[in-house]
Amino acid sequence: MLEEIRVKMMKRIGQMREFCNTWICNISPMAMKVLQDNTAKSMKCSIEWNSDTGYEVLHGPYRHVVDIQRQICSCRAWMLKGIPCPHAITALHHRKLDPINYISHWYNRETYMKTYNYFIQPVMNLKMWPESQNISVIPPPVRKMPGRPDKKRKKEQGETSKTGKLSKKGIEMSCNTYHNKGHNKRKCPLGAPASGTSFTA
Repeated sequence: MLEEIRVKMMKRIGQMREFCNTWICNISPMAMKVLQDNTAKSMKCSIEWNSDTGYEVLHGPYRHVVDIQRQICSCRAWMLKGIPCPHAITALHHRKLDPINYISHWYNRETYMKTYNYFIQPVMNLKMWPESQNISVIPPPVRKMPGRPDKKRKKEQGETSKTGKLSKKGIEMSCNTYHNKGHNKRKCPLGAPASGTSFTA
């Protein structure tokens, strides 16, 4: 599994570096696609401003506040994605600024190439590796763990937890010496072995 992951990552790094060479500009194609969609949405927005840095952008029934200097919008999409939202694009066009210059540096070609800057080199097959001359690593000796060992053995799959012992219900233990049903081995002064005799009530 680890070998498959290594080969997959080695191929992916090379493919992503080649993909960067197909970019038309220094901005990621995904970021440019989002910018184009937001530009189309900005056509439906209207703007009001206070001759300074405050902009109110009307987008349908909603009103948003845009601050170009701080690069924030009350819809929060600009801060979350790092790409100007439709409201920010409306304000930037009003100031005759290019929104592409306000895309976060995370989408630049230089930043992208730093992500895939390190290669994973190919290696030979495991069977072709030279044998090591070092001492073989052996497992550590088995050490008895502290605590009382478990007396019960582990049950096999499908085995019930019952021990299979017969019930002593209906049997009264009596002494062989006195043959007295009320006199068992524990009460016998001679310590004679007890025998089980069945009886009916």
